[in-house]
Amino acid sequence: MAMEAWFMEDSDSDPRLPHHRNPKEFVPLDHLAELGVLHWRLNPTDYENDQELRKIRETRGYNYMDLLDICPEKLNNYEDKLKNFYTEHIHADEEIRYCLEGSGYFDVRGKDDRWIRIWFKAGDLIILPAGIYHRFTLDTTNYVKLMRLFMGEPVWTAYNRPQEEHPARKEYVESFTKKESYRQPKRIATPAAAMVATQKDPREEVIQAWYMDDSDEDQRLPHHKESKEFVSLDQLAELGVLSWRLDAYNYETDEELKKIREERGYSYMDFCEVCPEKLPNYEQKLKNFFEEHLHTDEEIRYAVDGSGYFDVRDRNECWIRVWVKKGGMIVLPAGIYHRFTLDTNNYIKAMRLFIGDPVWTPYNRPHDHLPAREEYLKAFVHKETGDHAVNAAA
Repeated sequence: MAMEAWFMEDSDSDPRLPHHRNPKEFVPLDHLAELGVLHWRLNPTDYENDQELRKIRETRGYNYMDLLDICPEKLNNYEDKLKNFYTEHIHADEEIRYCLEGSGYFDVRGKDDRWIRIWFKAGDLIILPAGIYHRFTLDTTNYVKLMRLFMGEPVWTAYNRPQEEHPARKEYVESFTKKESYRQPKRIATPAAAMVATQKDPREEVIQAWYMDDSDEDQRLPHHKESKEFVSLDQLAELGVLSWRLDAYNYETDEELKKIREERGYSYMDFCEVCPEKLPNYEQKLKNFFEEHLHTDEEIRYAVDGSGYFDVRDRNECWIRVWVKKGGMIVLPAGIYHRFTLDTNNYIKAMRLFIGDPVWTPYNRPHDHLPAREEYLKAFVHKETGDHAVNAAA
């Protein structure tokens, strides 16, 4: 499940509780990026061999690493240390934490000095910038195993608030808080293909794509090529695959989603949860989804929770894997050969949109004689370059 964040209520009850406001007020991850908080979603089950983690460490200079278990049974002076972690403070350097097991909360101050609670779970790596006021606590599971990363020798010094004259705080305020609005990001989290912290397309937080290897291993694995070969969202648009990043926490009232539906004529909507517990005949249906096929109409899917892979063929018949996560919406054009599977999280809740009454008919390959396939080839494949990226912007 993806990392979540929300504005906190003003309660003094147990800090391990979620402390949502009433009504709940979620914070998109790109808003965190505008505060300097960077985030990656990694594979914690194989962190010792994870090439993406290695790239992050090399690119950002994190040459020291250690592990820390935070729970009553494994941390000496547990109560005192947890109390210290939860005292509002800053550091003179970045704080880099990678959750390998369990979960907990990092609270950071927003631009208006309100607390934002970040729920940090297994697979989440976050970076808190030097100078940001923050604190940490466990959630009600009472356990987290963290990897801590540092540039050079580790420094844990905490400077409790107030620290407005500290150089790190001054630099942070100048860099991140003196902005007119949340819509002017200085830097955001980037995918493994480009680890420098520069402004990127916000869709890349929830939709990533790469060329697949030729392995027959578990289809739910990423299946990167040995030298990872990422595909930009503009390249997908040239194949007719359009994409948006939307607010999955508020899809019922999202004006951007409403606008897309009106402009593209998506008059019908329903939901589908794909997981062993909620989908009848799960194994057979997942097998069917992964058969290469096409449709005579667009396939529109919006991940309101969870994640999964949509694989599409490029102009050279190579498979491109498109990873769609919570908040990502894609449109596969009529006539494109594609397939779907879950990732290792084994769960997605997708909004399905249609023009008129829903039609789910798949035509398994080969179906090159269908008019929809012929039109797709003419529009997107038999061209030297694509010219359909204009509608893909989120």
